[in-house]
Amino acid sequence: MRKEYFILPLLIIVLNSCDLLSTREPEEPKSAGLNFITPTTPDLLFQNLKSSVEEKILENYLACFVDSTFLNKRYTFISSGSSTVLYPILSSWGISSERQYFNNLIVKIQSGSSISLKYSNVVNTPLGDSAVYSFDYTLTVNSSNTSIAGEYQGSSRFKIFLDSRNQWAIGEWQDSKKDNFACWSDLKGRTY
Repeated sequence: MRKEYFILPLLIIVLNSCDLLSTREPEEPKSAGLNFITPTTPDLLFQNLKSSVEEKILENYLACFVDSTFLNKRYTFISSGSSTVLYPILSSWGISSERQYFNNLIVKIQSGSSISLKYSNVVNTPLGDSAVYSFDYTLTVNSSNTSIAGEYQGSSRFKIFLDSRNQWAIGEWQDSKKDNFACWSDLKGRTY
């Protein structure tokens, strides 16, 4: 017998059994979380920061920081002094460092793990088109990854600015340790 007689039936069987020509259900696109709100007030900006951390959504997290397209400012992070000694990368931290840190954090936290962020002692000092916003925080990382799991406590002071879109954005973040706890700077250094 000729080869063509074997190939054609074999091809028909393979195509029918593998369901190669049928369509599948489309996947939902990975997009910004539902909890992102246009930050027209400082409170909304920090609500977005909290939800982006807890939901682990990189795009929402980065949207909390100044974008030079809309504001002629450069983002600066000032880590706690003792954290900078342990993690020298913190001394030259910018928006690209925030991106890498947060992306690494998302990757290191496995499915089923969680992050919670709680603010207390919030103080908002408006200065027209800028403000100083500060609070104490407790950041809890529940993960089986022991290098990052735990509770981080400290105080953060932010200089925030109103951009050309009339949205608030973080221009400067200064982090400080609280008591003997690891702080957010330590998490950034460990995760970077």
